[in-house]
Amino acid sequence: MEYNIALVGNPNVGKTSLYNRITHSLEHVGNWHGVTVSQVSKKILYDHKSVNIVDLPGLYSLSVYSMEEGITRDNVLSENNDLIVSVCEVNNLARNLYLTLQLLELNLPVVLVVNMMDELKKQGKVLNYRKIETFLKLPIIPMSAKYHSDVHLLMDVSIEYIEEFKGNRVQLSYLDKLPLDRVEEIIGENAQKAGFQPRWSAIKVLENDDFVFEKLALSEEQLAKIKELGDWQARVAQARYEFIDVITDGAVSKAVEDEHHEMHEHTHHNVPLETGEVKEIEDDNGKHKRHHDHHKNKNQQYMKAYSRIDKVVLNKYLALPVFLLIMCAIFFVTFGFLGTWLSDLLDLFFSECIYTPVVAWLTDIETPLWIVNLVGEGIIMGVSGVLVFLPQVVLLFFFLALMEDSGYISRVAFMTDGLFRKIGLSGRSVFTMLMGFGCSATAVLTARGLEDEKMRKKTVILTPFMSCTARLPVYTVIASAFFAQGQVWLIFGLYVLGAVVSLALASIFEKAVKPLKSGKLSFIMEMPPYRFPTFERVIQLIWHNTKVFLVKVGTVVFALNVIVWMLSNFSFTSGYTMNGEDSILATFSGFIAPIFTPLGFGNWRAVTSLMSGLVAKEVVVSSIESLGGVQSIFTGEYASASAIAFLVYTLLYVPCIATISAEIKEVGIKWTLFGVALQLLVAYVVALIARYIAIAFTVNLGLSVGILIVSVIALICICVLINRIKNRGKCTCGCGSCSRSCSKTVKYEKRDKSDK
Repeated sequence: MEYNIALVGNPNVGKTSLYNRITHSLEHVGNWHGVTVSQVSKKILYDHKSVNIVDLPGLYSLSVYSMEEGITRDNVLSENNDLIVSVCEVNNLARNLYLTLQLLELNLPVVLVVNMMDELKKQGKVLNYRKIETFLKLPIIPMSAKYHSDVHLLMDVSIEYIEEFKGNRVQLSYLDKLPLDRVEEIIGENAQKAGFQPRWSAIKVLENDDFVFEKLALSEEQLAKIKELGDWQARVAQARYEFIDVITDGAVSKAVEDEHHEMHEHTHHNVPLETGEVKEIEDDNGKHKRHHDHHKNKNQQYMKAYSRIDKVVLNKYLALPVFLLIMCAIFFVTFGFLGTWLSDLLDLFFSECIYTPVVAWLTDIETPLWIVNLVGEGIIMGVSGVLVFLPQVVLLFFFLALMEDSGYISRVAFMTDGLFRKIGLSGRSVFTMLMGFGCSATAVLTARGLEDEKMRKKTVILTPFMSCTARLPVYTVIASAFFAQGQVWLIFGLYVLGAVVSLALASIFEKAVKPLKSGKLSFIMEMPPYRFPTFERVIQLIWHNTKVFLVKVGTVVFALNVIVWMLSNFSFTSGYTMNGEDSILATFSGFIAPIFTPLGFGNWRAVTSLMSGLVAKEVVVSSIESLGGVQSIFTGEYASASAIAFLVYTLLYVPCIATISAEIKEVGIKWTLFGVALQLLVAYVVALIARYIAIAFTVNLGLSVGILIVSVIALICICVLINRIKNRGKCTCGCGSCSRSCSKTVKYEKRDKSDK
């Protein structure tokens, strides 16, 4: 027999961490909304029983507002789960229990997990979970999912509860305050036809849930009767929270100093309340307020994750400089002394311990020359040309993991929300774009959590402009060949350029492309407390990304290297040839190459490398190595300027096939093709400008400054022109007339006022 157990809860309560603990998986976790955007499941064998564990996207309520929240709602309503594990976070327990009550309203079997108990222990507090258990009549497991504690207890309790469950015994007394019987009389038959529980449907109708109204298909007469009942949406929420106040009042308290307690143990002074009434006291003004409110002020500082560090990192003047300084430090470590030293060691190992001995051995046994060159140049040099950058890739992922798990990335989203809102995005778009620094394909999928469809399309189209880690080997190889002294600054500049281009395009979309103009934007975000990532978590993340990188190199990069080498060293007529200009690949790539002549790399080798990058960007570097190296691609008087243009083009042109597939899945083929065309155009234009600026710097500093000024002026003119086109035929002064009569209208208004 197989059991289905679904993990449900608010964003940022640790569902995915718990899922990873139970299933020994390595799903991505993070402290922001939208990390889990699809249903993830894995079957495990526990106590000789097959158990399917499902990790569902986070949501605050069963009334949903985005695609990924709809996945969770549909899964819960499907009734395919034998058990729902409602995951709450101890520092936000009252708010998290709101969703738990909604699950109980559906009469579903629920086990409650109170997560992050280690943080409560650090505050010197304990949780009287027995009190909550008494009210809700369901099993409660206090634990900390990032450690191994109590995972087996959770599974034992869950399986036992599934086998014994005969319906919830909790009395949700707040429902008695709602006119559910009257609503059921109106919608009862419709609810049964829709396959919903009438009682639950009545609650959702009072909450004005659009999804339920659509499924019920009520008549005009029924809608009129419901309207006569008045607006109950706020009162339903209030009733739930009043009930939550009762069951959580005094549940968290300070630990007794002279006694030792487990982090989830309740102490002798935490006596469960026998009454279900809300305790009220009088304040200084004689007004009544709940006893629970007294604890809010005490815990407010921690609940809002307030920290003295935030005075700096969230300061409106210091936030951006601090972020840039942090990124600069990361780049100097990754591409400076440490990353370069590790890569050089790995390069020396491949050269001295693999390439030289293997080529010498093949030569000694009189292997045909083409096989020697295939193995030496096509396979070893090509694959090792990517593998030598593994230390830098690992370092970058390591620092990104520290920023994610520490809570800093959430603060970056908070501080950039104001800027993003002006260009039709929101702070939640920051999460997607920052993940683009890791893998564009994965980042695109996280955009599913954006509630505004147009904003989601923009974010998906613009995310590939952010430089993914797969481009790092290309930057490092070319930058070290031409700009050894300043390669760190050059690579950092490329990352900044990708971000600037994406934001500039977002602004243009918002002003000039009506189908991509965002509606009303909202941004609700929890500010998590600063946390130290666990050593185990960091090691798991590094190993996971290393494994993905090695698998890609061992499969995609290896296969394409062999294909590229064969096509570039064999011709249609003479077979194996040492002259690549006569090769099969040169014949095909030569047709496209002239297009890139203005960019300085109009040769078949450069075009071949760029085309191979459509499969995986790492292949660009391996293709360069197998086709003769950097010096064979960039030649002539302004080779360094051509190299810069190539780097810029690599940054901005079409992403890999995996990313394109993800885009089609999220926004459809029409908008994906629009994004591809835009990327090709922008990459060409920006690379062309970059090349001539680089040439100007080489020839004349004054000329280069002039080109920069002209470029800025041209950009401003384009923006003004777009704005004029957008407002063409519209009144710009507010009088309601067309633009021709506006000036006259204003003059007449002024004259009339002066006469008076």
